[in-house]
Amino acid sequence: MSGTVIIGMGNPLLSDDGVGIAVAYAVAERLKNRVALTVTELHTGGIRLMEAMSGFKRAVVVDAMLSGAAPGTICRFDSADFVTTKNTFSSHDTDFSTAYNLGLLAGVKLPEQVSFWGIEAREFDLFSENFTDDVAAAVPGAVNGIVAEITAWEVAA
Repeated sequence: MSGTVIIGMGNPLLSDDGVGIAVAYAVAERLKNRVALTVTELHTGGIRLMEAMSGFKRAVVVDAMLSGAAPGTICRFDSADFVTTKNTFSSHDTDFSTAYNLGLLAGVKLPEQVSFWGIEAREFDLFSENFTDDVAAAVPGAVNGIVAEITAWEVAA
């Protein structure tokens, strides 16, 4: 197992729902040529999210969330205090925690370090490739936080 995967989740055609994907690519751009980083886009979670992490030493998941916080709020979670963001589960699948634990039981090589970053969304139902103002303003802060985290992981390795 080696390297880091950053998984951007959401739908880039539904306004704020695409923020996870945009942040993932912005992080990759900032870290290119400095860190072994793979970017993956997902539109659902559970088993697919667990599979996307397989074989990597570290994983970062970025998604829009609806927690009741002010739009544009950035939250970081560890897998131990995992909360469900908009796309980390599906009615045809299971939640991430169950999928991760099943993967471990099945011998899937899963990351030693996993972090989840959520950006509070305002709009999920509007067909648009643009974020609302609060979410757009949060993107640089999310990118900076994730870049700092991945850089620290690399230094500690």
